[in-house]
Amino acid sequence: MSTVKFVTVAIFWKVVMLMKVSVHSLERRSLLSVAEALGLMISFGSLIATIIFGILTAVKNDKKK
Repeated sequence: MSTVKFVTVAIFWKVVMLMKVSVHSLERRSLLSVAEALGLMISFGSLIATIIFGILTAVKNDKKK
């Protein structure tokens, strides 16, 4: 039985594009206040911790049975 090896060849092209940059860019505008951002981070951290501890509890209860 013969084995076939696949070789991936990547070719990169340098593409240069000119962009128009506006002086009145809205990219850096504030969407959330600092208090809202911190609250969101704490809530997300609590969600992740709840999921992790739920999985650990389920595994622990499964091992007891």
